[in-house]
Amino acid sequence: MYKRKLSTGLALGIGLAAAALSMGASAEAISGKKNLVCAAAAVVGCTEGSCMQGRAQTFELPTFIFINAERRHVHANNEKGEEFSSPIKSFEITENTISLQGFENHRGWTIGINRDDGEMAMSSTGADVSFLVFGNCIEH
Repeated sequence: MYKRKLSTGLALGIGLAAAALSMGASAEAISGKKNLVCAAAAVVGCTEGSCMQGRAQTFELPTFIFINAERRHVHANNEKGEEFSSPIKSFEITENTISLQGFENHRGWTIGINRDDGEMAMSSTGADVSFLVFGNCIEH
């Protein structure tokens, strides 16, 4: 049931999120002005009152998500080579957090990134399925 619903888009893609890969942030705080690479470490997918936890591949979601800060765009590829792409509708940088929001494939998504250590939390919600993705981001 998950495979059919999940192959429709980036919406987590955003992302949205998970090979148990932990990418440490650099010693400097993330500026939000450079491009980012985010790696999903854990994903929770919920539908119709039941939830399942796993890696990104479990849900056919991309493990790596690329954020183009200049073009305000998010893109990724899953293990099958399917490309997902989504414009960023809202891109906010505060003292502690970078927050991105968008809408793709009938789902809204949000990414929050801690500027100090690169820790990331993503959510994607729709009428049929919702995801939470946790991981890390670095600037590149």
